[in-house]
Amino acid sequence: MSIDDKNNINDNINKKDIIEDFKIEDISTQNNIINVEGIENNLNEDKNNNLEDMERKKAEIKALIAKEKQEKKKENRKKRKKVAKVVLKSGLVASCCLFLGVGIGAGAIVSKNTISKKEQSNFKFDVSDLSQASLENNIILTSNSASSIFKEVGDSVVNISTKVSGGFFSSELQDLGSGSGIIYKVDGDKVYIITNNHVIEDASAVTISVTGQEQVNAKLVGTDPSSDLAVLVVSKEDMNKAGIKNITVAKFANSDTVEVGDFVFPIGNALGRGKTMTQGMISAQNKQINIDGKNLTVIQTDAAINPGNSGGALMNSNGEVVGINTAKLSSSAIEGIGYAIPSNIAKDIADQIINNGYVERPYFGIMGKTITENTKRIYGLNTNGVIVVEVEEGSNAEKAGLKPSDIITNFNGQQIDTVEDLSVAISNCKPNDEVSFDIIRGGSKPMTLTVKLSPSNTSF
Repeated sequence: MSIDDKNNINDNINKKDIIEDFKIEDISTQNNIINVEGIENNLNEDKNNNLEDMERKKAEIKALIAKEKQEKKKENRKKRKKVAKVVLKSGLVASCCLFLGVGIGAGAIVSKNTISKKEQSNFKFDVSDLSQASLENNIILTSNSASSIFKEVGDSVVNISTKVSGGFFSSELQDLGSGSGIIYKVDGDKVYIITNNHVIEDASAVTISVTGQEQVNAKLVGTDPSSDLAVLVVSKEDMNKAGIKNITVAKFANSDTVEVGDFVFPIGNALGRGKTMTQGMISAQNKQINIDGKNLTVIQTDAAINPGNSGGALMNSNGEVVGINTAKLSSSAIEGIGYAIPSNIAKDIADQIINNGYVERPYFGIMGKTITENTKRIYGLNTNGVIVVEVEEGSNAEKAGLKPSDIITNFNGQQIDTVEDLSVAISNCKPNDEVSFDIIRGGSKPMTLTVKLSPSNTSF
């Protein structure tokens, strides 16, 4: 083999090696390209996945936004419906009120016209289908019925004016005060009038008036200071001469039947300025009060009773006298507490005064005050009882030797601790009874006195 052949063989071997090397290198490059494509594919897949995620998230966000918008729309629709309902209800209420108002007005006019026509034809309201209980529980006193009471019975209440002797040698009559009275009965030419004792007490002359224009002289029949009642009498002829042709006698109701809550109407000469009427109700029955040492059983009312009303009538809704106005509590802290003597008591006492000139009730003739703990401290006393404040001049108590500042501890066998105890003890006796009573004089000296109780009656 020649050298050239050898060289060609070597060249071919080298070429094969180079080709082999090249192929090896080419294979490595192809693998690299494959790896790059795989990475790119992975990246593309990741990118696609991310895009899908983003799209999905966008879709979810859009769905949430759409859902939220839908919920807001629903909420707004509900609010609009609610507002519409409120507006509709308000409109309906306003319409109903307007319709009802027009209906009531029209109904009132129609009813008024209808009743007016029926009254002209002797209309009578048929209540046969209503129970008596429902009628009694649903009576409403109207201003018309109240005014009719005053028109019907107002003239049975009179104004009373009192005068007392005064001036030089007591030759002149001076005004003493004013009050009210009730025409109780007419007997021939005599017209009897009930009033309070304190209205005519100490008077030298008394006149009465029905209308406020005339003045008719009155005389005292008798008094009962213990019950604060008195009876006057005037001449029917004198009243006729004064222009009072028709004399209205008051009707007296059974005061035992009055109940708390019943409507009442005080009528009287309030403040001495003429007859007035107020309205109220019965607040309490058989109330025990003490006025100036007098223990009274009274009806309590919240109706206005003013000075001048004393002796006037406390009327019920039927225009009947249920009480004689007698007193009121007066204080800046007190409102609406007035008292009236029950009509049954007033009638009994008035009849006794008219028939006998006095009341079958014993009269002691003192003014006393209950000894309190404070009184004990001030005067250094150590006993209970009634301290005598005043002894009536000429009374049987004075004749018995009783003096102011004496302390009464026992009366006719009954222990005396309060003025009320003494009043009850005296009322348990009879006129002309001779009784003994125990006193303490000078704060320490015990004594026993005897007194003859007289009937209470005075005149002028």
